[in-house]
Amino acid sequence: MKIVIGIILCLFCNFVLADTYLQINGASLHSKPGYNQFNYGLGLEQTISDNWNVAGGWYRNSEYNGSAYAYGRYSFYRNGSWDLGVGVGVVTGYKVMPVLPMIFPEFCYSYLCAIALPQVEPAGASVLGLHLKIPIN
Repeated sequence: MKIVIGIILCLFCNFVLADTYLQINGASLHSKPGYNQFNYGLGLEQTISDNWNVAGGWYRNSEYNGSAYAYGRYSFYRNGSWDLGVGVGVVTGYKVMPVLPMIFPEFCYSYLCAIALPQVEPAGASVLGLHLKIPIN
């Protein structure tokens, strides 16, 4: 949790110096039934270099719990409105463990982004999560 708070504070400290986005978390598609697919929440994303962004926020997760998240994202391909990258970070609120490490591909087209997460427990599901990324400065 301290990591999440630290990253969120860093986002606010650099607010004026770089591109900042509001993340509007919204939906997910699961490989198995029985999961929450309406994952409302908000976050902030900040550009810290040409290829790196950091993000942190909160959402209602697939297990119907609140989750805080923080991650860094490296963009390895940009072309027009396309931005493909990989994120590494942590998320809370899942029964498998209190703070879960995560690594995921993220695909963005303009302001619409999707992340893909693999199944991590035998009874779990793979997921494709969607969010909007709205510029705020």
